[in-house]
Amino acid sequence: MLDAAVELIARDGFDGVRIADVARQAGVSTALVHYHFAHRAQLLTEALTHSLSRAEQRLARSAGEVERSGADRRLADLIDFALPVTGDDVREARLWAELESRAAGSPELAEALARLNRRTEQPIADAVAAGLDEGIFHDCVPAEVATAAQALLAGLSVRLTAHDPGLDLAGVRELAGRQLGRLVGYAGVLPFRPLPEVLSTGPGTAAERGEPDGAGRAAVTRRRRAARRPPAGH
Repeated sequence: MLDAAVELIARDGFDGVRIADVARQAGVSTALVHYHFAHRAQLLTEALTHSLSRAEQRLARSAGEVERSGADRRLADLIDFALPVTGDDVREARLWAELESRAAGSPELAEALARLNRRTEQPIADAVAAGLDEGIFHDCVPAEVATAAQALLAGLSVRLTAHDPGLDLAGVRELAGRQLGRLVGYAGVLPFRPLPEVLSTGPGTAAERGEPDGAGRAAVTRRRRAARRPPAGH
């Protein structure tokens, strides 16, 4: 069910997804979805938590690679972790955007956002602390660097997923690496992995980016309008 919710919310937006849509996508009854999720806000936060957990598992596997040992490589990998490099990353970035847009009006969602932010900042703080111990980072406070990194990377991710014509993934990655390198007093260029040949955030068809085509967009628009339309008599 959570996989279905991730796919639908990332594609159609939270307003465009109903519990019945998730049930249909997952091949289960609407009653079963209601049983597990008391309300739609819980569905959003649980979907994002699920997506983040999958991404963290991928990151943990890559951290075990011998050639990626060292705090500088770890920090470079965490920058990639925060940017929309793959299709999964793009979906997760869209979920974050949905949660952030609603957090200001909901104490429950605001608390969930703060919790998830802490969860993504901690590995950055740990990498910076390790770099200080290794003597390759200098004159910085790990928690402060992590907070600044989270803000920088979140903003850049939003612009990338919105296909800002002034930005591309390679340039954003270089910018983030340069700025965070300065924050931690790193001498040199952070050792990133090679970028994949096909970038999910680059130009391409809607299907390649995981977006609905023209007919799909029209259907999503109708569903979003219906979701916002007040009941008759109000």
